[in-house]
Amino acid sequence: MNYHSMNIGEIYKLFNSSLDGLSSIEVDNRIEKNGLNMLKEPKKITAVIKFLNQFKDIMIIILIISAIISFILSIINKESFLDSIIILTIVIVNAILGFIQEEKADKSIEELTNLQKTKVKVRRNGDLLLIDSEYVVVGDIIVLEAGDIVCADSRIISAITLKVDESSLTGESIPVEKNNKILKDNTLLNDRTNMLYSGTNVVYGKCEAIVCEVGSNTEFGKIADNLTKEVNEITPLQLKLNDISKFLSIIISIIIVGMFIIGIIKKIELKELILLSISLAVAAIPEGLPAVITIILSIGITELAKKKAIVRKISSVETLGCTEIICSDKTGTITQNKMKVIEVFYNNKISKISDLDKDNRLFYNMLLNNNATLEVGDPTEIALIECLKNVVDINKIMKENVRINEIPFDSNRKMMSITVKNKDELVFYTKGSFDSVINRCSYILENNKVKKLTKNIKEKLINVENNESDKAYRVLAYAYKIIDNKTKKEEELESDLIFLGMTSMIDPPREEVKEAIQLCKKAHIKPIMITGDSLSTAKAIAREIGILDDDSQAILGKDIDNMNLEQLKKVVEKYTVYARVSPENKYNIVNALKEKGKMVAMTGDGVNDAPALKLANIGVGMGITGTEVSKNVSDIILSDDSFSSIVTAVREGRRIYDNIRNVLVYLLTGNIAEILIVFVSMFFGHEIYSPIQLLYINLITDSIPAIALSFEQESKDIMKRPVKKQKNSFFTQFLVSKIVISAILKSISILLIYFINLKLYNNDVATTLAFLTILLQEMIFTFTCRNLKKNIINKDIFNNKYINKGLLFLLFIQFLLFTTPIKKVFNIHAINIYQLLSCIIIVIIVFIIDEFTKKLLIKLTKD
Repeated sequence: MNYHSMNIGEIYKLFNSSLDGLSSIEVDNRIEKNGLNMLKEPKKITAVIKFLNQFKDIMIIILIISAIISFILSIINKESFLDSIIILTIVIVNAILGFIQEEKADKSIEELTNLQKTKVKVRRNGDLLLIDSEYVVVGDIIVLEAGDIVCADSRIISAITLKVDESSLTGESIPVEKNNKILKDNTLLNDRTNMLYSGTNVVYGKCEAIVCEVGSNTEFGKIADNLTKEVNEITPLQLKLNDISKFLSIIISIIIVGMFIIGIIKKIELKELILLSISLAVAAIPEGLPAVITIILSIGITELAKKKAIVRKISSVETLGCTEIICSDKTGTITQNKMKVIEVFYNNKISKISDLDKDNRLFYNMLLNNNATLEVGDPTEIALIECLKNVVDINKIMKENVRINEIPFDSNRKMMSITVKNKDELVFYTKGSFDSVINRCSYILENNKVKKLTKNIKEKLINVENNESDKAYRVLAYAYKIIDNKTKKEEELESDLIFLGMTSMIDPPREEVKEAIQLCKKAHIKPIMITGDSLSTAKAIAREIGILDDDSQAILGKDIDNMNLEQLKKVVEKYTVYARVSPENKYNIVNALKEKGKMVAMTGDGVNDAPALKLANIGVGMGITGTEVSKNVSDIILSDDSFSSIVTAVREGRRIYDNIRNVLVYLLTGNIAEILIVFVSMFFGHEIYSPIQLLYINLITDSIPAIALSFEQESKDIMKRPVKKQKNSFFTQFLVSKIVISAILKSISILLIYFINLKLYNNDVATTLAFLTILLQEMIFTFTCRNLKKNIINKDIFNNKYINKGLLFLLFIQFLLFTTPIKKVFNIHAINIYQLLSCIIIVIIVFIIDEFTKKLLIKLTKD
């Protein structure tokens, strides 16, 4: 309903309420009928479903099938169930890791939600009570003052110099003046000055209001309800892992079919073929991959938390590395979300804060004609005190000057005036908009001398004000006069004033943002500012920090209102500044960018940002100023609300992307080598590796170095490289060539070791040396995968301490494996020192050849 166009009497009647409020019985009835004043919680996934979702991956399904077949064959042959137990253990451990991570994310959101709960003063049965905001009902009379959060949509009954920060709803950073005047039916939400909206903040003055809507029926609630539809979007990492799953499944299928054809030709028993198929499945699937990826991302989450970015969704860590466009809100993210005086005009000149004189009548006006403190009050008035705290003795001035009267600010006069007594002198101080003040001035104070305000001086002042306004500064003018004790009317007091000067202020950019924007550009990431502020303010800030190069790159939200998706897609990349935008505008901008195939990160703190945050590939919420709704739909939450933290997170995302890529190459190369060895050995009627040996390789020998690779530091050019495109397949020409060549080199060396030693000694020695060779190869191949394109044989080869420690630990495990009774479980037999040295020499030769193929592959293949 249009409560803004109704008079208070009609609203009392509508809600069966009065200025004394509701009775406790009526409140209980309304809570029972309509529920608490809370947003609807999205449907939660049960713990059981979360756990079962961990088993959806095709590689996991293949492993489970292999474990079941192995289990059945073990029963038939009355053999050990060790292989089946190990496979199932791997699957379950991986599921538990994923489940724990999801539970942690949900718990952190619950904690954030609890922080949003507030208290509110309500009048019931004529008594003023302090209650939890969730127990507020329609018809309640609420009493608000500076610092309070509005807990429900309400119509103002009475207000005294009331200003409300509505940036979380409208994006407008300047507080809105509120009153109780009746408005027209068609008044837009942004202009409803007699209404208060849930989630906004009272920054100045006080009021009483009647609650009209609560919970999901509030303006915030309506937006929140639109976010309940679940969108399951595949992340770049999931796309890459799906590629790998398909790739491995195709290879397994082709080789198993080929193996069965060869088996039939060679008249191999069906039971033996099935056992070989299980060996092949175990060889082909990197069992430790899901767990290793989870660990890598978890490490990334920990690092990001140290850098002020809290990750809600684990897959978002890697997605950050693919970000092409960052759409950022201005207020609080790019700017400091607090007004700051930049320049002061007095004594016929503009001065910076650092150049202010120690004593001036203007400063008295700024301090005394002010209802704020350094901590609480209107942001503009706080800024006035802030700029003078190191210039004058604030406490002394406040003590010596006693306020005896105030004419409050109102929207018609656009001024606030006070009378103060200093000893026997009565001084009348005024501040307000430039036009309002200058038109009431007849004189001007310059260098402590009062002069007539001539037409030429006035024109000069107008030019100064115009120039300051062109810089998107908010300009306030100041005047005063000495008065006598005689009572005078307001009109008399605010006339024939002496002009003192002007202050120019703005919500300034964060100090670190300019550097972060330049870093974005170097990294081929396009920063875009989307704000509810005016076009002039948005352009001024954007120019200062380097987002805007030309005014043609800025546009108003109303100019894109009439564009359809296709029209917007054509122009959306042309603009870097969008001003006076609505929530719908934000959503459409992000949608158009995504439709063009861009990987979009969107930042925001208000409910008005929530639809766009949810739609973006990466939704970045604000931890300090963010609303409950915006946090709930975000993938990442910034604990310091700073744009630069997003850029830091992108850097970390790229590092993680690189490390995941290196790990995948490391694991897949080993698995493809195992497939080739199993297939070739089967073709010649041999079994080089048993399933338990393959499991040991994949789980222990491969997993420890893979985890160590996740700690690899970023390359120096990481923020200068083009962005990894989402649509690009993981399997580039370069990567496929690298995996295949490295796998072939490994396979050839191991097959040579096996067949030469089979001829020289026997099968026991040959299989043991083949097993030892692949263990050593996997360990040394870790160094190759630290950098897939640069030769690692240099002075920095040992500068990753995690790899060094991991390999030393692994070497110790291998020593125990070959020298203790455990070796019987793995079918390991005794070998001599010469056989060991021959394996080491072969491994080193293969490593050197592999390193020198990197340059050749870079020249011959695309990546």
